[in-house]
Amino acid sequence: MREDLKERFVEGQFRFMDGDIEGCITIFTEIVEADPQCSKAYQARAIAHMKAGDNKAAIEDIEAAIQCDPQNSRLYYHKGSILAQAEAFDEAIESLSQAIAISPEYAPAYTVRAKIYERMGDRDAAAEDMTRAAKLGKESTTVVDF
Repeated sequence: MREDLKERFVEGQFRFMDGDIEGCITIFTEIVEADPQCSKAYQARAIAHMKAGDNKAAIEDIEAAIQCDPQNSRLYYHKGSILAQAEAFDEAIESLSQAIAISPEYAPAYTVRAKIYERMGDRDAAAEDMTRAAKLGKESTTVVDF
């Protein structure tokens, strides 16, 4: 992210935390327009769109973020979460599996994938992923951010 946009990005994050989803989307849009290669702004705006229930816009933004930073496992994790919310379970599993392929130690991807497997009735796969997530969670105390 360009240095001159960082403060504005933090303002967008605070708006998100305060529940001002429309306000944070406006700020993240300004950042994307100023720096079209800023994957972090696309990612943040995707999460805001997901929170607002606009899964179509969320998918568009997270895919734009992936185009900017295709080796970022968190982007695939968020895409999987958005797709899960839209009940596109097979696609969600594919995205979460991509996150895991990039970062095998990324516990949140296993957790979300396990929940999807559970909803799909695959209890064995769900248990395997939850076990892996729990093991990784004990090994790491890293906070997931966006």
